[in-house]
Amino acid sequence: MARKARVYSTTGIYHIIIRGIDHQSIFADHSDKDKFLELLSEYVDVCQYRVYGYCLLDDHLHLLIKEGTTKIGNMMKRIGVKYVAWYNGKYNRTGQLFHDRFKSEVVEDDDYLFTVLRYIHQEPVRLGIATEVSKYNYSSYGEYVAKSVLVDSNYCLNLMGNTTAKANIAFKKYMNEPAEEKCLEATREKMIDAELKLLILRMAGVKTLEELTGIAKVKRNEMLHELKNIDSISTCQLSRVSGFGQSVISRA
Repeated sequence: MARKARVYSTTGIYHIIIRGIDHQSIFADHSDKDKFLELLSEYVDVCQYRVYGYCLLDDHLHLLIKEGTTKIGNMMKRIGVKYVAWYNGKYNRTGQLFHDRFKSEVVEDDDYLFTVLRYIHQEPVRLGIATEVSKYNYSSYGEYVAKSVLVDSNYCLNLMGNTTAKANIAFKKYMNEPAEEKCLEATREKMIDAELKLLILRMAGVKTLEELTGIAKVKRNEMLHELKNIDSISTCQLSRVSGFGQSVISRA
């Protein structure tokens, strides 16, 4: 089936989502998120784009970007290729990391720009990762309310108020208001690795994956049998996360 043609924005502004292949994590720890932000900052001068917002989660990320001298597809490809090469080298892995090409939607007016920015900043709260938008360290919210490093915060804040104080108050109020917008969603039909790991540890009654080798065979097989019958978990993923061979899982 042919790919659906990407819709291009008349304003040059896009909301972008990138997620891991087979819903795997694309950021294993904080240093991986730091590296991606480093690359995003590095290419600002090269591609002349403006970053209005971002949020990096373990298995996907959101970007709100205004296209510069380089087309959005080429820009994301350059950043993605460099990050994946670094990530594969760090973790001694090969192959793809991201699921297909990135998803994008156009942002054609300021109202929707604010809607998307709020949606991005509230993502960790929706997923239960943070209790408040201000509590999550890897979103652009902190750059708006404190010091801007990567984000071009002036554009949005200038639209929020005619003084810095008024703009900051209006921004915080709007970003923390309950919202039901869907925007461009990261479809999650499968359980991500981080979620599966926590489920395995809870079911096995252990604190680390290494302790799984010490549980009784009967208990292990009962757990694996229950897990492999969950539609959102594949045998391949279960083997990868738990460390048990696919043959052991299939016999359970």
